[in-house]
Amino acid sequence: MHTILFHTIKSYSNPDTILGEEQALTVLRPEDLVKLFGISPEETDCAGIRLHLDQVYSLESNGRLGVSDRELPEYHEIKAHDNIYRLKPGPYYVKYREWIEIPNGFIGLAIQRSSLIRMGATLYTAVWDPGYKGRGSGLLVVHNPYGIEIERGAQIAQLVFFKMTGTTRKTYNGYYQGEK
Repeated sequence: MHTILFHTIKSYSNPDTILGEEQALTVLRPEDLVKLFGISPEETDCAGIRLHLDQVYSLESNGRLGVSDRELPEYHEIKAHDNIYRLKPGPYYVKYREWIEIPNGFIGLAIQRSSLIRMGATLYTAVWDPGYKGRGSGLLVVHNPYGIEIERGAQIAQLVFFKMTGTTRKTYNGYYQGEK
């Protein structure tokens, strides 16, 4: 494991408390991920687990996020032609091929491939909380005015794992648990 030390990190909830003189942020190496998840080295990238594009959807209506409820937009699945998605400028809801289970004591951050940026697209993701199980998804936004092409099964991100200071009683058991 690679360790980066931060000195005198203050808590956001209570700025008067200090987390410690040396608080370690640990990012798991591909070799650690192979052992932790029992996966093959080919499923890892330089800093995480490879995430591959499986399905693409267009957004067909508005969404709503309230204090105690949410309403997701309608989605329409876009079919790949000859295994290629030809995407015009705009937002797309995408699903990854891999089923991921985040162990307690860890979080994951999906980070897009730099090739997407160079093509004129970005991938927005959220934190993968401890206890989350599912395929996961993101929002792919094509900014290139000419569009982009992505082959189904192409790697679009890698899931980087960070070790927390310990296990937590607050693990994910929310709306998206077990999403397929």
